[in-house]
Amino acid sequence: MKQTGVVVGIEGDKAKIRMQRHTACGDCGACGVSESQLKVTVEAENTVGAKTGDFVELDMETVDFLSAVVVVYLFPLIALIIGIFAGYYGILALGISDSMAQGFGAVIGILAAGLTYVFIRLKEDKLKGMKKYKPAITNIVDKEQE
Repeated sequence: MKQTGVVVGIEGDKAKIRMQRHTACGDCGACGVSESQLKVTVEAENTVGAKTGDFVELDMETVDFLSAVVVVYLFPLIALIIGIFAGYYGILALGISDSMAQGFGAVIGILAAGLTYVFIRLKEDKLKGMKKYKPAITNIVDKEQE
C-alpha cells in the first residue's frame, strides 16, 4: 500500500511524515476526527536518505496492513459477539428470565470488547516495534516541496 507525504522531521534512521489520512479510514466520524484533522503524522524507516521538506512515497505491505486492521477492528467485534451470546445463553441456563438474559448478554459483550481493546493497548508498544507494521520511505518524489 503506497502513500505520499512530506517529511517534517528526521530522528536517526527514522523520519516523521505528515500525510493525508488514508482513504480506508473513511469519514464516518466515529473517531471524532474532523475534516481539519485529516492530516496525520507517521514515523517511517528512512531507507532513501530523505531530508526535511522532501515529498516522499511510503510503502507498507498490504498483508501487514490488513493484519493490523484485523487486530484492531475484528478482534473486538468478535469478542463483542461471543460475549453477547455467552452472557445471554449462560444466564438462560441458570433459569433467569429472557429479558434479564438479554441485558446481561449486552453487558458481557461490551465488557469482552472493552477487555480486548485493553489487551491490544497493552501490546501496542510491542506491535509498534515490529518492523513489518512500520512503513518505509521507498522514493523521494520531489525535493523540498509542500
